[in-house]
Amino acid sequence: MAADSTMPAKCNECLWRIRIWGALLLALVACVSPAHAATKPESLFFEDDLQLHQLESALTRSLSALRTVPPTTCYSVAGQMVPVQRLIDSALHLQRFIQSRPSEKALHHEIQRAYEAIQVNRGADEAPIRMLITGYYQPIFPGSLSRQPPYVHPLYRMPDDLLVRQTNGKKQVLGRREQGKIVPYWTRREIEQGNLLQGQELVWLKDPFDAFVLHVQGSGIIRLPDGSRRGVHYAVNNGRDYRSIGKYLVNTGRMQLAEVTMDSIRCYIDQHPGERELILHHNDSFIFFHWSAPGPAIGNLGRELTPGRSIAADQRWYPPGSLVFLDSRRPVMAKGSVVEWKKMRRLVTVQDTGSALSGPGRIDIFWGTGDQAGEEAGQMKEEGTAHLLLLKEELRE
Repeated sequence: MAADSTMPAKCNECLWRIRIWGALLLALVACVSPAHAATKPESLFFEDDLQLHQLESALTRSLSALRTVPPTTCYSVAGQMVPVQRLIDSALHLQRFIQSRPSEKALHHEIQRAYEAIQVNRGADEAPIRMLITGYYQPIFPGSLSRQPPYVHPLYRMPDDLLVRQTNGKKQVLGRREQGKIVPYWTRREIEQGNLLQGQELVWLKDPFDAFVLHVQGSGIIRLPDGSRRGVHYAVNNGRDYRSIGKYLVNTGRMQLAEVTMDSIRCYIDQHPGERELILHHNDSFIFFHWSAPGPAIGNLGRELTPGRSIAADQRWYPPGSLVFLDSRRPVMAKGSVVEWKKMRRLVTVQDTGSALSGPGRIDIFWGTGDQAGEEAGQMKEEGTAHLLLLKEELRE
């Protein structure tokens, strides 16, 4: 599934978040080389619009994950081979520096002095390609463990007939078996219209679009009728490619590109209930879940995500646990509407991924948990720049 700018920010991440605990770290032992090298920016102003103690916590989690990677592991970044130890040194140097609570000016000078800044998203002619920065979040929805109105829309566990192969800890969906042959697994339309997974429901929700949002975000928290909470988390998908419903709404003239957000799509479907299945079934991809603790969202490094500091990216280009400087803008919300846009320049770390995040021109920022985070993440669909920061060789211990 490929994300695009017509998909709302919460959808852009992809219809699932592949957060298999630590899987991609193991899968990336063999580095994937970009087709061309990036160039270093000559001048940047490094500042940060969030509190640095949040960054310190995020770096602690990245370092914890990186230290579990075999020391011979390397990654290809803009034509150069980067050992995992250099990623560790890069994060550790910054963590130690920000513990002194430096001024904005001191932060800028230290990063400029100590780090090599690499703009990975460049085309074959070395010109920067379009960078889209979006947001995702962890939703909270009401649900029930049994089917009882109004809880009639299910999330499913991994079905018994889904064939999956484990390779280096990563799940590869093969399909299903039919008359002795392996064929593609059922599409979203086939699953829902044929009620093909009856008996394998995990939990029931009030709103079919709530279920769709959980497919988008890959994890969430279910609030049960007795007030207790349980977490649901991505288990595996049906192996079908993602097709953007945001793009579909734009291409069919139902919405304008500028107005596409998750909330606007929900509103459109609420106002046109007869089109709900047509729109949602445009996407063949379908997600299966398992229960998890109803706590913080977990990224594919197997570590808790830090709102505003954790990002998801294509880890063939932005290695897991790496340090990135973002320059874009962010929404300021009030009563569900954007009241202004503010400059967003901040240091973040790569702690998640997603199948729709293909190539160097897409980054997704984790916004947090709950409705407020969802509103802000839903508006985040902005162009910007991203520079991967590597500690200079001569400063490494």
